[in-house]
Amino acid sequence: MPATGPRSHRNRGPHDARPADGPDEDAHPRRFVDRDYLASIAATIYGGSTDFGNADITQIIGHQLAAGSRRGYLYQLLAGSVWACLFALPAIRQPTLIVAGTDDPIIPIINAHIMARLLPHATLHAHPGGHVDLLTNASTLSPIIEDFLAT
Repeated sequence: MPATGPRSHRNRGPHDARPADGPDEDAHPRRFVDRDYLASIAATIYGGSTDFGNADITQIIGHQLAAGSRRGYLYQLLAGSVWACLFALPAIRQPTLIVAGTDDPIIPIINAHIMARLLPHATLHAHPGGHVDLLTNASTLSPIIEDFLAT
């Protein structure tokens, strides 16, 4: 049974050849220049607490509007599509805190589990939020970071 709803594209596999229901919002730079567009797609692309208040997310990350260049954005997409550092993770000996949202459509939680397994001294904190919950739920997540840094 196919997934339905505004987030149905999130349930597709990485090699799913079916066409998406709409444009791939998370790869569209329009969100960096159009505040209304960002508000209309925030819940879909960021997940977590953005489901409950798009006005909050546009206020918090609104300063990114008009930040950067098209070239820089393209370089970011290119780097994300070809760079993999999995082979180097076992060599990192520093204690590492991985904070990841289970409702993050941009970076799936499985990535955090892989990193936690490969980093010798990793601590994984999975929270029920999305991609920007470190900003939108700082009061809940910052004590976890402070506790990790205090040890």
